[in-house]
Amino acid sequence: MIEPHKQTGFTAVELLITLFVAAAFLVTGYQLYSIIIKDSGQTRAQERASNVAYDYLRRYSAGVANPCVAGTPLNNSAISVSGINAATATVSISCPYSSSLTVSKVDVVILYNTPQQKVEYATYVNQ
Repeated sequence: MIEPHKQTGFTAVELLITLFVAAAFLVTGYQLYSIIIKDSGQTRAQERASNVAYDYLRRYSAGVANPCVAGTPLNNSAISVSGINAATATVSISCPYSSSLTVSKVDVVILYNTPQQKVEYATYVNQ
C-alpha cells in the first residue's frame, strides 16, 4: 500500500492569513502607543497647571483679610508655565456667609492650552 504524500510547512493561504494577523497586531500596537503618548502629554500639562493652581491657592489664602473683603486679585492674568501654553490665572475672594464675616472663600482657576482646559481649586479660610 502506498502512503499519501504528507505536506510539511505552510501553504500560501496559511502564510497570508498569518501575515494578515501579524499586521493587525502591529497596527493595534501602534495605535495603543499613540494613545498612551498623547494621554501622558495631557496628563503632564494638567499636573503642571494643577501645581500652579495649588501654589496660588496657598499664597492667596494665607493673606486673606479679616473681616472678609471680596475681590479679584488676579483676573485672567497671563502666566508662564513650562510645558503648557496660553495659561491664565484668576484668583477671586468671596464672602460666602453673610452671618460670618470671618470666613472667606478663595477660588483659583487656571486656563491653559488650546483647546482650552481648566483646573480649579477652592478653599475656605476662617481668620
